[in-house]
Amino acid sequence: MQAGRLRHRVTIQNFITTELPSGQELEQWENTASVWGEVKDISGRELIGAGAELPEATTRIWIRYRSDVSSASRILFRGLVYAIAAPPMADAKFTRLEILCKQGVEQ
Repeated sequence: MQAGRLRHRVTIQNFITTELPSGQELEQWENTASVWGEVKDISGRELIGAGAELPEATTRIWIRYRSDVSSASRILFRGLVYAIAAPPMADAKFTRLEILCKQGVEQ
């Protein structure tokens, strides 16, 4: 992996549930890690839903391998939220992780 290609700072978030002293459960996104990655847009399109045009972009994000990233995680980059669209795929040597994300409609 070429370290120079990992020039974007991304934040990985995981959804957690905590119990408040009152016994009520609080569900929220928690920052898991802030790592260097490569963010590349693959495609974009506009969907018509509920009488409105909704933009959607597909993005590929490469980061160093981490075992705590799953399809239930999400990624923040430059103030935008990227939902992970497919299970993250590791390369053969488990040195990097390829993450396909959607940004736009699901948020």
